[in-house]
Amino acid sequence: MKAKFLPWIIFFSLVFVWGSSFIIMKHALQGFSAIQIGAARIIFAALFTLTFAYPFFKEFRRSDIPHLIVIAILGNSIPYVLFPVAINYIPSGIVGITNSMTPLFTLIVGIIAYRRKLKPLKFLGVFIGLIGTLILINPFSSNSVVGTNWPYILLALCAAACYGISINSISKLNHLSPQAITLFALIGASIPSIIILIFTDFSSTIFWPSGILKSDILVPFLAVAFLGIFGTSLSMVVFNKLISITTPIFAASTTYVIPIVALVWGIIDGESLLLNHFLGMAVILLGVRIVNKK
Repeated sequence: MKAKFLPWIIFFSLVFVWGSSFIIMKHALQGFSAIQIGAARIIFAALFTLTFAYPFFKEFRRSDIPHLIVIAILGNSIPYVLFPVAINYIPSGIVGITNSMTPLFTLIVGIIAYRRKLKPLKFLGVFIGLIGTLILINPFSSNSVVGTNWPYILLALCAAACYGISINSISKLNHLSPQAITLFALIGASIPSIIILIFTDFSSTIFWPSGILKSDILVPFLAVAFLGIFGTSLSMVVFNKLISITTPIFAASTTYVIPIVALVWGIIDGESLLLNHFLGMAVILLGVRIVNKK
């Protein structure tokens, strides 16, 4: 009985943490730049993962390096910068909605890179999802909350596409434990992250010359720490576990509910949302549902 419900327990736990990540990014931006948030998030995640996953170094294989590089760069580094950049210009709830395109990108990448067959019904789902995205962006309306900043939604969509590529790569590493995949991917992503933090003078952003932590940076600093420890390290382990016990498409379908959590947090935080945002989300989720229909 426990094994039967385990996928769903993992599913909804991820939904809550990742759905909350968008509003947390918004608060992190009060003290750091988008690129600093992405890099610091990875460093926090890597350090925390090392505390419990170091025994899994023994699973390392050179043949896995190409997939691990894809997961490190496209599953972590790039999206962790693109999402904060988008949130800097458009409401976090809307960015959360665009993340629901991940299953569609997962399917498209599977077709292109792994030659999976696309049935007519799934093609319809992809098309409906794209229509939903257009409704969400609504670039032709002068009354849109997003306004002239709508191109930044494309950055969020690019991040979702990166996730789609990464998820397909994770599915090819079933011989590795979830802890090993997380550990190797984060170590790989840490290399460019350390360089970024050095050249953006991250330390002077959080500390006074005397070495004392700046009081106004405490909340953004804790927000980045949460994103790294809970939104990345622990979430990646359980997400990789979810892929190993289900399928890549089922795991990517966490994005069914993530937009709802993101929207609720956005509304609580006073963000303005219009009818087309809810309509676009509904159409996107319909497309994702059709793609996942057996």
